[in-house]
Amino acid sequence: MLEAIRNHAQGWIAKIILGFIALTFAVWGVNWYFEGGGQAAPAVSVNGEVVSQQEFLDALRQQQEQPGREAADDPVMRQRVLDQLVNTRLLTGAALRAGMQVTDAQVSAFLLELEPFQENGKFSQQRLDAWLRSRGMSPAYFNQMVRQDLLLRQIQAAYGEGTVVPMAVATRLGRLLAEKREVQERIFDLNQFIPGIQIDDRAVEAEYAAHRQDYSTPAQVRVQYLVLSPEVLAGQIRVDEAAARQYYEANQNRYQEPEQRKASHILIRADAGMDAQTRQAARARAEKLLQELQTNPGRFEALAREHSQDPGSGQRGGDLGTFSRDMMVKPFADAVFTMNKGEIRGLVETEFGYHIIRLDGIVPGSKLGFEVVRGDIVEELRQQEAQRHFAEAADRFSNLVYEQPDSLEPAAKELRLPLQVSGWISRKEAEPRMLGNPRLLDALFSDEVLVKKQNTEAIEVSPNVLVAARVLEHRPEGVRPLQEVAAEIRLKLTAKAARERAIAAGQDALKAALAGEAPAGMGAPMTISRMQPLNLPPDAVKAVYKARTERLPTYVGLESREGYRLYRINGVTESAAEQEQVVMIRRDLQRLLAQEELRALLEDLRGKSEIKVNQAFIERRTE
Repeated sequence: MLEAIRNHAQGWIAKIILGFIALTFAVWGVNWYFEGGGQAAPAVSVNGEVVSQQEFLDALRQQQEQPGREAADDPVMRQRVLDQLVNTRLLTGAALRAGMQVTDAQVSAFLLELEPFQENGKFSQQRLDAWLRSRGMSPAYFNQMVRQDLLLRQIQAAYGEGTVVPMAVATRLGRLLAEKREVQERIFDLNQFIPGIQIDDRAVEAEYAAHRQDYSTPAQVRVQYLVLSPEVLAGQIRVDEAAARQYYEANQNRYQEPEQRKASHILIRADAGMDAQTRQAARARAEKLLQELQTNPGRFEALAREHSQDPGSGQRGGDLGTFSRDMMVKPFADAVFTMNKGEIRGLVETEFGYHIIRLDGIVPGSKLGFEVVRGDIVEELRQQEAQRHFAEAADRFSNLVYEQPDSLEPAAKELRLPLQVSGWISRKEAEPRMLGNPRLLDALFSDEVLVKKQNTEAIEVSPNVLVAARVLEHRPEGVRPLQEVAAEIRLKLTAKAARERAIAAGQDALKAALAGEAPAGMGAPMTISRMQPLNLPPDAVKAVYKARTERLPTYVGLESREGYRLYRINGVTESAAEQEQVVMIRRDLQRLLAQEELRALLEDLRGKSEIKVNQAFIERRTE
């Protein structure tokens, strides 16, 4: 439960309200705030301020490029992106009306501390410039991104810092989470009741007649297709040794092994959620350990095993192994990379708490030889060349499949692309997944392609991936015959009847147990808590903890997917949560309250705002 609270607390703002503006550098709608909307019909307007069609499409494209995201034509994804853009407008407007602002000095200070732009512990303008060039982004636009992000962080912080959760509430919740119950379990499994069940033919026929739609088959096609992408083109490109070596010589700064250091540490945790008194106690504990080490440095490993609150390294005497500067948080890295071998330094404060650090070794940086990086260079040059050729090849690909609609072979031959054949695909199921693109499926099931056997147009199924296809075979939709599905139906009816018998048997056992008759077949006693439920499913844990325990033992039962579960509750042990856990619970509750307040603000802003959605554009398929 505690983990669920923490996940919810961290996820709501990040995923529903503000996640898309966190500095993963995917902030959208910045031009509106600083430059005003475009002249074309907007995708949506919020109190007269517009989100242009291009802004919406850019946001959609950035979402689509993230792993695991839906296709750009997915209605749910398009609505999610629209809501995020509207929320940004509403929250930005609220922040400005509240008098919040971001100064140039704040923007500069923030940029100076961003880890991706640090080199040797200092801000590197070269790194920033290279990052901007790689994304085709101007410095002014990037500064606008940062400014808007900081503005929205202000309003988020205003709600987060204004919430108050009494320690007594967190302590009470901690006690509830720590409460343990000893239980025994018996599962009435439907499989035990299957041997006694017979399903006759009439029952099978009745089920088939009543649910024919469950046994329908969708229209399906088997297709021949071509794929064009930079990756496909890269396979056709050969990079000679001279070009690879020339690139290596021109970019030697990229092929340096960074200096690494080997260190150990003792960590006393003190995170931002702790109150001042708890943090001071943690610091005092760390200072006491540091004093002892200054007197007797040889006890470092022993003290780390006994006192360090980093569970991984603590068991190894504090050993962190070898790491480069960018593998550690900045204050820790800054300390380690200015230490001498054997030196003990502390206290170093980070977001995790107070560290006492010992430097155990230094591994100097070194130049990587050409042979070591040759493969990486060849692949990089191959990809670069493929990207340069892709636009030209895409135009030619589109023209060939359109101008010669009766065959894909001319395009395959000229562009040296392999002709591929799919299995049976429908509108809901396609393998490979790229063939499940909605626009491609619409084309495959259109009259021109399905009836006239013509090529589809070249369709972008994902960024820089074009597919053209033609139908080889077609199966119209229909219903599977009874003889084909009879065995499947019989198994389904058997399982249903067996589960009903399992539930009835379990309910009878519960009734008898509550009447004083001890049930047979109960498992060995096990002790569970809300935080450590062992292998009990969530519904079972909920049922056990909802049961009244004034008189023990007591019994509780519930239906389950496999049948029925019966529990005997033998005892209840109350205990207080550890102070560190209570502090974490209090912090999580504060986050939840802050999120609810921010959600309520958004609902209020939406209710008071004029939001006009260009529904025709939002629902239009991406071209």
